[in-house]
Amino acid sequence: MDRVRYRVVFKYLGGVLMVMAAAYGTTSLAALFAGESSALFYAGCGVLFAVLGRRLYSSVPEREVTALDAAATASLSFLLASVAGAPPFVFLSSMPVLDAWFESMSGFTTTGFTLLDVETAPASILFHRALSQWIGGMGFVAVTVSLLLVSGRPALMLLKDEVKEGEKIFPRIATHVQTVVFTYLAVTAVSTALLLACGAGLFNALCYTMAGVSTGGFAVHAGGAGELGDGAAAALTLIMCLGAVNFILYGRAWAAGRGGRAPAAAVLLAVASDRQVLLLVGLALACAALIAAGSGAGFWESLFITFSAQTTTGYQRMEPAAFGPLGVTVLTAAMFVGGSMGSTSGGIKLVRLGWIVRSIAERLRYEQYPAEVVMPGKQERAARQTASVFHVTALYAFFIVISAVVFVAAGFEPSAAFFEVTSAAGTVGLSSGIVSPQLPPALKGVLIFLMWAGRLEFLPVLVWLASLAPRR
Repeated sequence: MDRVRYRVVFKYLGGVLMVMAAAYGTTSLAALFAGESSALFYAGCGVLFAVLGRRLYSSVPEREVTALDAAATASLSFLLASVAGAPPFVFLSSMPVLDAWFESMSGFTTTGFTLLDVETAPASILFHRALSQWIGGMGFVAVTVSLLLVSGRPALMLLKDEVKEGEKIFPRIATHVQTVVFTYLAVTAVSTALLLACGAGLFNALCYTMAGVSTGGFAVHAGGAGELGDGAAAALTLIMCLGAVNFILYGRAWAAGRGGRAPAAAVLLAVASDRQVLLLVGLALACAALIAAGSGAGFWESLFITFSAQTTTGYQRMEPAAFGPLGVTVLTAAMFVGGSMGSTSGGIKLVRLGWIVRSIAERLRYEQYPAEVVMPGKQERAARQTASVFHVTALYAFFIVISAVVFVAAGFEPSAAFFEVTSAAGTVGLSSGIVSPQLPPALKGVLIFLMWAGRLEFLPVLVWLASLAPRR
């Protein structure tokens, strides 16, 4: 078996530190604009990470990354970013170190759980945590899809559902990452303009856009998105959906539309006809109707929180418990499924749900054939892909069940425990009220692990952890 080449990994971790340096520099400018003296603190952190990152990155020449290197890099990148993003919470908001790490991990994994008192937090802290989600969302799409391209694993076939027959996804990883970044920037700009047009104000528009496009869900008000007007909340619903769409689809549709001089129309048509998008909207509408009918809540409020759960954003205008036991159960299922593969959303992804349903139907049909019938090669390849899909789904289910048992053993009600750990594993951030500064440290640690490993769909983290075991 190959071993992780940590010199190569550290090179790319140096790149993560340089991204953190740019983030701190941006927050420093935001603090200056807000008239806060903390601008010097952010600038100092930025310089420190720039120097360390540059030294790490330049210390190793460029090398081809193996699948094991990519798994280790992806896993350690989120760990490093969460640690590097924690100091402002410790030194500027006086949070305990574990709580600060929890808040930072929630940010970079685009989860949205919070232990911060947003009413007393300075504007720069609120901007810093929203920016952490924006960076984490872009990093997740770029790093994890690149990991699939490097590894050549069967999961890559799921992304090909978005590509026409005979069309290559992206011939080079660098081209892919560049396309994802430009698309992410474009969606962010459109979303910010949309919230500004709805009267959200510049600061709110920036923070809610960064947390919305990344499907992160950090809010700048104690009441969450409930303190936004109905117009801004409707815009936020659209923004959550934009973040839950496969970013490869955006890039491909725009490139195809440029040939016909109507790229925007091509993107709208591609998104509106995409199978994952249709499934996302259909499931959300069905779940919202079920929640509204079962709880007596308004359809609009039910629709907002359903889209928030399905896209794994975690914005809320009402507490989940207000939708009753049926509503909590439906939302838990929506959080488990999540949004589109290749998007910033979490969960097992809609394409896997579709694949599972299709494979079960095919299996039922195959069982009706005579025993001597041999599966053709195409069906054998589909069976291998189905096994891969079931492995990821089983990992999510396994860690959710084990974690829920831990929370129930600690005295929490079972439905609330399952809701909370599913929200963490799916990087959603909706809370049943369990997450709070008073939560025991061990349980905070469980949620930190779920946010981190769940963000990467567990497998890369487990592959890297397995590489640490002694070899015989």
